[in-house]
Amino acid sequence: MAVVESAVYNLLGVFHKYSAKEGDNLTLNRSELATLLESELPCCYRDDAMRMLDLDGDGEVDFMEFIEFITEVTTELQNMYIQNVLKYKRPPKFGAKTRSEKAIVTLIKVFYKYAGKGGDLFGLETKELRQLLRKEMPTLHPCLEGNNHFKEILSNLESRRTGTVDFKEFMSFVANFAVAVEFSFVNEPETDED
Repeated sequence: MAVVESAVYNLLGVFHKYSAKEGDNLTLNRSELATLLESELPCCYRDDAMRMLDLDGDGEVDFMEFIEFITEVTTELQNMYIQNVLKYKRPPKFGAKTRSEKAIVTLIKVFYKYAGKGGDLFGLETKELRQLLRKEMPTLHPCLEGNNHFKEILSNLESRRTGTVDFKEFMSFVANFAVAVEFSFVNEPETDED
């Protein structure tokens, strides 16, 4: 499986592993969230995590809230990545140990694997984005093969109108993909097996 898709599926797996421990398997309660953060993202564990992640105030964290948090964490780590590259002229070594940490590091690395070939070191130009989608998101890529679909996606992604997609825009795209995948799994019709 391509690395971006694999990272998304790992994040989905982690979320559902912990959300299935008590009650509703589509949301994390306070205890499940604390366990997930302690086990999967120890750098992000905080006593007030529920207040920070529960954006709609319902006392639970759904997948959309979780993936938004992952997007923020990944963007913060990416900023550290950039600072390290600018200061020391080399990417940092991330000590990723858990599935979630590895997924986050993968998303950063894959972005920079494709960014910079056309000149903008910190953004994906159209050609680079196409290559990334084709190789790292092959499930999604066929849906975007028509030029009009790709142009529409690109214009929606690119909020700054510079001709490139920056990391935050890329993560927003990945988060939307993750939510769509999660939605399709949750709403998959059950089949009767004889």
